[in-house]
Amino acid sequence: MSIQEVLGTNTDSTRWAVIKALRTCGGATVAELAEMVGVKPVTIRHHLTSLQAEGLVDVTEKRHGVGRPSHFYRLSRKADQLFPHSYHVLVDRLLGEIKENFPPETVNMLIDSLADSMASDVRRQFADLPPEERRARLVEWMEEHGLTVRWRQSEDGLLQLVKYHCPYYAVGDDHPELCRIDEAMVSAVIEAEVKRSGCLLSGDPACALVLDEYAEDKDGPGAQDSQLGD
Repeated sequence: MSIQEVLGTNTDSTRWAVIKALRTCGGATVAELAEMVGVKPVTIRHHLTSLQAEGLVDVTEKRHGVGRPSHFYRLSRKADQLFPHSYHVLVDRLLGEIKENFPPETVNMLIDSLADSMASDVRRQFADLPPEERRARLVEWMEEHGLTVRWRQSEDGLLQLVKYHCPYYAVGDDHPELCRIDEAMVSAVIEAEVKRSGCLLSGDPACALVLDEYAEDKDGPGAQDSQLGD
């Protein structure tokens, strides 16, 4: 399913025409959008209201000297997800070039250095939080970055961070070492060693990182969940 379908955006609809117009011009008023799309201003306002409610459009006031300011609409960062990107192609080619020109130990060193650097950035954001709040905030932080995650406790009592979306999926088959980046970040935030117990790239229903030292935490977040594939 495409992101257009997920967000209820039909690419032949007026709604989609409004989104494309905003992307083309960078921002516009209701009157300007009505002219570009070829519909009445009341129709534009209707679509802008729903797009704002979904977090796809931001609005600011634009002043023109004397008189009331007009509302100026722009696409939000979330709306950028509606359009195709080829970042994974660039990442795949870049990693391929690195692997062709450097020995495996150097490649691993570079990946680990990247993971450590990103983990340090994340660690600083969580530095002031008490340990008991970090797990909940970690889920919020990852979801803010486009991931769907939750804490669950397995039948054997191990606490797992389960991810239902892999940011490296498009290039993971050729570069599975990228998974170490998330492992390093989670470990840095929770301040515990983690171990991978499931992976979308391997055909599992989700990716899962296990925190061994929480094996006895029967009352932790998601303790009522027992199976990874639920």
